[in-house]
Amino acid sequence: MKEKLYKKEIRLTLVFSALLLLMGHSASIFVLFPSLQQGSLWGFPIQYILPILLGWFGVAGVCLVMTILCNKFDDEMEEYVNSLPPVTQTDTDTLIQ
Repeated sequence: MKEKLYKKEIRLTLVFSALLLLMGHSASIFVLFPSLQQGSLWGFPIQYILPILLGWFGVAGVCLVMTILCNKFDDEMEEYVNSLPPVTQTDTDTLIQ
């Protein structure tokens, strides 16, 4: 169970780190693919408005989902810790020696 929780924590961290990087650095898409710079959205050039929208609302959306999933993960971790047998004084003495 402990290994499963650690793997889930690593997966959550990697996925949301990648999503936050993609949302926060979406302007790089227009540097890599200059042909995408044609067009407009709500009267603004697409290469300016899209990074702003993804930077604000995209990051906010990713953070909202991340908060919900991390809270569920914390509940699972707390449930696991509460399912462990209690540590007694003799157990701690054995661990110290």
